[in-house]
Amino acid sequence: MTAAAASGPGSGTGPWPPPLPADVADNVAGLRGGPDWLAGLPRRLAAVAREWNLELGRPFTGGSCSWAGPVRTADGGPAVLKLSFPHREARGEAAALRLWDGAGAVRLLRASDDGFALLLERCRPGRPLAHAPGDPEGLLAAGARALAGLWSRGVRADPGLERLADVLAEWADLTAERHARLRTGADPGLVRTAVDLMTALPRSAARAAVLHGDFNPGNVLSAERAPWLAIDPKPMVGDPGYDLWPLLVQVDPPMAHPDPAPVLRRRLALCAEVLGEPADRLAAWSVARAVESAFDRFDRGDADGGAADLAQASAVARVAGL
Repeated sequence: MTAAAASGPGSGTGPWPPPLPADVADNVAGLRGGPDWLAGLPRRLAAVAREWNLELGRPFTGGSCSWAGPVRTADGGPAVLKLSFPHREARGEAAALRLWDGAGAVRLLRASDDGFALLLERCRPGRPLAHAPGDPEGLLAAGARALAGLWSRGVRADPGLERLADVLAEWADLTAERHARLRTGADPGLVRTAVDLMTALPRSAARAAVLHGDFNPGNVLSAERAPWLAIDPKPMVGDPGYDLWPLLVQVDPPMAHPDPAPVLRRRLALCAEVLGEPADRLAAWSVARAVESAFDRFDRGDADGGAADLAQASAVARVAGL
């Protein structure tokens, strides 16, 4: 998206508003309603900057559906402004952040009435766990401790978020339909197991939590208030074990090891100890999520990504005896 040439709040001498990263603009442009949102973004940024008395910086790179960047508040303090393209996964972000209240995640400082404009605590130094140096299992444990912080807040009242069981029922049907339609050569037994797990696991949960929904190591940042804090949730309410899979396989790819089985066993045991969840249940959720992700990738034309997710699912299933 081309930035407006006129100066504006917090613009300094450069164009205002600071431009949306090209990859985000390209992604949003392809969504229903995306072009209109992009066209209105300069006005929306200007309005929020005036109402909340913010000085805007240039947006962060990365992301897919939002303008997010550093700001200065009226008292000169650092924060982050996030304006999201209105979509299903972003609808509950403000509610989840309010409930967590800084336990394992950034604090919400202010939100618009519709919940799609958020003023957030800024993480410093802000290095993603995905790029942090150190032993992978040490990093995995650190990320799991932040995840445990999110779950520690419980679900004390109905936060108005989607329920995991409802979402997974949709995904089970969609995965089965994609398997039949796309003919990827995936192991039918593995797909059936994953589809069955998508419906069975939410029903058999021993407890519920407000889930992050996308707890990958790129969404966990180094901070001063706590060693690591989560950002960018796609929250739901349900079985905590759902959340682990992206962290488990992305902090250091198990499939890159000559034999991933002992790596996966060790990591599942470590996470079970930190999180207080049975290792076999964490493994079952990982299989379900990896297969669902695989068929989402296949449906978007990403054959290599889908095959990689299926390989992960198969490896975890073997370790777990599924």
